[in-house]
Amino acid sequence: MIKIGLTGGIGSGKTTVSRIFQALGYPVYISDTRASWLINHRHEIKRDLIALFGESVYLPTGELDKKKFASLIFNDKKRIDQVNKIVHPVVTEDFLEWSESQNTPFLFFESAILFEAGLTPLFDHIITVTADRETRILRAMKRDAVSREKIIERINNQLPDREKCLQSDFVIHNNDSDYLLEQIIEIVKKLKA
Repeated sequence: MIKIGLTGGIGSGKTTVSRIFQALGYPVYISDTRASWLINHRHEIKRDLIALFGESVYLPTGELDKKKFASLIFNDKKRIDQVNKIVHPVVTEDFLEWSESQNTPFLFFESAILFEAGLTPLFDHIITVTADRETRILRAMKRDAVSREKIIERINNQLPDREKCLQSDFVIHNNDSDYLLEQIIEIVKKLKA
């Protein structure tokens, strides 16, 4: 089974690309969604986050207090790295277990921080979804209802698209004028070959 990493910066449209692959019948592991679930349900993550931040990082319901958590790690690279060391191995293990349960010639793993998290060795191919910076900013502002400055800050905290594209086997250009479906079908043909 071929495992394909799918990545792209904020506002690039990787979620749209993931949905298209799913609509074509291919399984896609959405790492952000799954990580959120694991943070709330896996004992080892809860234990380690509580050890790092204290009991109050989780609400009485057992769910992560997202606002408090965000304030604790905001712009703190050391703490973000500590959290990643707690969460990423569990997500990786969960993905590999999920992969084994799939019956398909290839599957996808979507993550905004595929390169930053050092996950590329897990995959046979990498696809990067990219779009012009201004397009990405406008999309993310509309989607997240946050300021232009916040989006630029997030973009600046991610690996530049240029570097992602150089390390990828396929690049999908997702500006409004690009033919997204045609690019995806072309990649599927190449993967099947």
